[in-house]
Amino acid sequence: MRGADRIGPYRILRLIRRGGQGSVFLGVDERLGRRIVAKIHALPAEPARSRKVLREAQAVAALDSSRVVKMHDVIVGDTHLAMIMEYVPGCDLEELLAERELSLASILIVASDVAAAIAAGRQRGIVHGDIKPGNVLVTAEGRVKLTDFGLAAEQGSVATARGSLSCISPEQLLGKPQDVRSDLFALGCLLYRLVAGRHPFQGRHGLDADALLHGAAPPLPAALPDGASVPSGMVPLVASLLAENPEDRPSNTHAVRRQLQAMAAAQPRQLRSPLRDEAELYFRQEVSDDLPLQIPRSLSRQARSRMPPRPGEWAVFGFGRYWRRRHWLTAAASLACALAVVLFALWPRDQRLAVPRPLVVLEPAHAALPGTDGVEGLLVTLREQMLAVRPGLLFQGESAPFYPSTLDPTRRPPEETLQITLHCSPALCVLGLERERGGAYRYRQALVPQGSPAHRWQELTGRAVAELFAADP
Repeated sequence: MRGADRIGPYRILRLIRRGGQGSVFLGVDERLGRRIVAKIHALPAEPARSRKVLREAQAVAALDSSRVVKMHDVIVGDTHLAMIMEYVPGCDLEELLAERELSLASILIVASDVAAAIAAGRQRGIVHGDIKPGNVLVTAEGRVKLTDFGLAAEQGSVATARGSLSCISPEQLLGKPQDVRSDLFALGCLLYRLVAGRHPFQGRHGLDADALLHGAAPPLPAALPDGASVPSGMVPLVASLLAENPEDRPSNTHAVRRQLQAMAAAQPRQLRSPLRDEAELYFRQEVSDDLPLQIPRSLSRQARSRMPPRPGEWAVFGFGRYWRRRHWLTAAASLACALAVVLFALWPRDQRLAVPRPLVVLEPAHAALPGTDGVEGLLVTLREQMLAVRPGLLFQGESAPFYPSTLDPTRRPPEETLQITLHCSPALCVLGLERERGGAYRYRQALVPQGSPAHRWQELTGRAVAELFAADP
């Protein structure tokens, strides 16, 4: 039975934080030996809203930028969805700003990297909608990654409940559609705070909504707390980002990034990242129990001694005169055993696989599956793909494509079980494949948008099958 500390194939270590937008856990992908972050969202009960959440998760998973926290996987259950993301050591910008102010060079690094993340979202038609310091992660290398794109909205959508007041734009506050200019407004708020040390529309009791709606931000100071002068180009840039009317803001990130790069080019060059130097004192302490062993692959697989032989000895490819007779005999015996193990492992043999009746939920009932035979046709395709990867599979299934094709005189029970699940909403089909053998599990899934052609189904399901059978659970 699968433990309660797992989400699909991922083992959960501990809770990181719990918030209004979902719970965030630290976990580990034991297959790859790396830590992950799992953010769990409850799926809405209404089918239309549930489809929207799945569509947003699919869009975010397609983002590919070094300035955005990567999405590794999407695990879908009956009532919840888990977004599996990369774990980023370091600290977030909110934690850092609570301890110290940043230099101008570090401010420009943060702003440039956040602008690059906004550009990556814009290319996919995604608005982040919550660009606040807590969602800006400072990495151990002294760069920045933007996280929580799980809150992302489609460009042109209305999302009044999305995001926090520290980065909300006038159009979001009024419930109007948002686009990339809403994220650029949030970048302006962030840049203002980094330079001035406060939010541009901060009132006595939090956000001053009247000042926000009328674009009445106080002027930027002429110097930073460390005495460095604020570049002349910073004032018009922040003013354009904080314009009340979206039409008066930049329409994309190109001009913004050019201005930030020009200011950064005017700074003295440094050998190390100034942001790393200023932030590493405040990086979170890593718990040893949370860290998988980080032995370099080159040492564990291809290393050999480079010590010179002692006087009077010689060595060729690691073997030499100083090897005694018993060492040679031991090496020969070990080599013979290794060859026997390899031959046994490679010798073709049958593998029995029990396939219970698939769990299928189709919404609508006539979902657009590949081919003309619906679910049965999809199962036939999966069977062919499995046999292409593992020709020795012998199926013992409860549905027609997996009925035993030959009699088994030994009547041995199957070594493992394969559970197939298929859940199709009007927007997305989620195919889950789970292998179980001796209490160990291996899980893969394919996310296929509704209406995809047959070749797209075969490509995505074939990839999931190949990864599922790449190694034993």
